[in-house]
Amino acid sequence: MAIKDFDDIFQHIGGFGRYQMILFAASCVLNVFVVFVYFGQIFMTLTPPHWCRPLAPLLRLNLSELELKALTIPRHHNGRDFLSCSRYDVNFTQVVESNLSWPDPTWPVTSCTDGWTYNFSLYYPTITSELDWVCDEDWRPALAQSLFFVGSMVGSPSLGWAADAWGRLPIIVFSNLLGAVAGIASAFSSSFVMFAALRFIVGLTYEQHYIIAYILLLEYVGSGYRTVMANAPVMTFLTLGLCTMPWMAWGLAHWASFALLIHGLQFVTILCICVIPESARWLLGKGRVDQAVAIITRAARVNRKALSPEALQEFKDYAESMAREADQPRVTTLSLLKTPVLRRRFILVCLMWMVMTVAYDGHTRNSENIGYDAFLSFTIAGAVEFPADVLTMVTTEWLGRRHTTVGSLVLSGLVALSVALVPEDNTVVIMGLAFTGRFLITMTMNVGHQYPVEILPTVARGQGMGTMQTLGFLSAFASPYIVYLSKYGSFLPYVILGAITVLGGVACLFLPETLHEKLPDTLEDGENFFSGQTLCYNPCAARSKARDPEVKEMKATGQDNMAFEINNV
Repeated sequence: MAIKDFDDIFQHIGGFGRYQMILFAASCVLNVFVVFVYFGQIFMTLTPPHWCRPLAPLLRLNLSELELKALTIPRHHNGRDFLSCSRYDVNFTQVVESNLSWPDPTWPVTSCTDGWTYNFSLYYPTITSELDWVCDEDWRPALAQSLFFVGSMVGSPSLGWAADAWGRLPIIVFSNLLGAVAGIASAFSSSFVMFAALRFIVGLTYEQHYIIAYILLLEYVGSGYRTVMANAPVMTFLTLGLCTMPWMAWGLAHWASFALLIHGLQFVTILCICVIPESARWLLGKGRVDQAVAIITRAARVNRKALSPEALQEFKDYAESMAREADQPRVTTLSLLKTPVLRRRFILVCLMWMVMTVAYDGHTRNSENIGYDAFLSFTIAGAVEFPADVLTMVTTEWLGRRHTTVGSLVLSGLVALSVALVPEDNTVVIMGLAFTGRFLITMTMNVGHQYPVEILPTVARGQGMGTMQTLGFLSAFASPYIVYLSKYGSFLPYVILGAITVLGGVACLFLPETLHEKLPDTLEDGENFFSGQTLCYNPCAARSKARDPEVKEMKATGQDNMAFEINNV
């Protein structure tokens, strides 16, 4: 049988033609949506500068805003900034009329009993300012954002199961539409409970509305083009989304309008029904050969390729063999924990995923607390994604997966820890260190999506990745609270993130190197593969392996990235 693998059909229909370019465009759009859904909530819950609203009688004294603040608001210990949650507790009218010198730092203070005044010169009304989630209520934005990840923990396994049962395409459309409806509804939130519940529902849809489409689209690209299909949309459109989204929020000048826009755009995914095909691999696994053949035939027609009856018959024969394999007993995540070597590796990759998730999310959220302008800081931090993506592609192929992971994690942690050594008023240096840490943790995120798939055996790769994603969301639940600690010291989030990433990087030293190595397929392979490596194994010093016939053939024909062989999302 000429067709022994699904990828063999690309010899007949084209591995990257017009059909794949349509899917490439869809992938670019989905990369923008994932930015909106994941990071958009940051700009809905920004906290504008604020201080205690002056008492009503003071408004009749004909004082300027600066004079009112100087009279009523204590200053920070640095002598420059005004406190946000305290005011003096004296008879201000009597003080002004007595012509005494004011303010007096010895005056008693109290809380903001008459509410707050917000400065919207660089900001805009957010749900935080509209519902006064500040001072004693400032825990509410962090909890609402954390509930987003609780939703993701629930949605990832449940929608993943639904994708296995009902198909990839229906879940892509359903999850986007559900997220759109919940996101639009959140724009009308009038209470914390309503907003938090709707963020939970949006979180339910987050992972599956993107990752299922990511894998599905890559199934229709020849192996020689998968690196481009996987990385180009991320490097360009995800970065573009990160850089433009803050200014969309700033231009709309209201959190509700921003929510309506970013979630309303998700309704565009209805067009996926006409553009994106169902997963042919899933169809074959369900025995729906005729539908898979129809998709393959259409792809050949769009690519202007002649698909012979002989090739179609060979494809059908391959499909029948896949159906027979699907009847074999299934391996579960628990199978990865039954043997010592595989168990250790699985625990380590789960730890790696949790560390990089909480660190990346923490660095991203903390962008609003560095620099002079939260919008500019977020844009610069987003722009570093592009060079980080490019450098990751280079280092993973030259230094290897393990060295790239360990190096980026440890260096990111050390850079974050060094923020604590910089004086708080040295904003430029802190921004430089923060962006460097973000650059390095972005590298970890990029290699981290590929590395575990090359370590876990094929038979348990799908469920293993699903478990890792759920644990990642569990760790991300903590990131808003880590950022929240900045109210007690701007350096605290970086100290915590730095310690976590350094320890995680050291732990990753005990993972195997997969560069130029045959990847495991069975549980037995997962237990035995890479067993000859030492802790100090360096792929750079093993370049002579390239002279081996097997490696020569791999470099000549291209090695499939096994991340795209996942059948169970």
